[in-house]
Amino acid sequence: MYIEKPTQENRILDLLREKGSKGVFVYELIAPRPEGLGIAQYNARIWSLRKKGFIIENKEPGHFVLQEKDQLSLI
Repeated sequence: MYIEKPTQENRILDLLREKGSKGVFVYELIAPRPEGLGIAQYNARIWSLRKKGFIIENKEPGHFVLQEKDQLSLI
């Protein structure tokens, strides 16, 4: 639970975690609410998350999957 309004990065990270291995497609990030997150600058947010150490893979163009540490230990 957030005390303050969640950042766009936090909203993307939450969605990536929620979707798990299914991943998130670009349209889910940019579509206006309530269908999507309504984040036009999603690439900048994903770049920032990667810079913070999150491993976010592009499985195919426009499809992102977060690799959690538990998943990485299985590789």
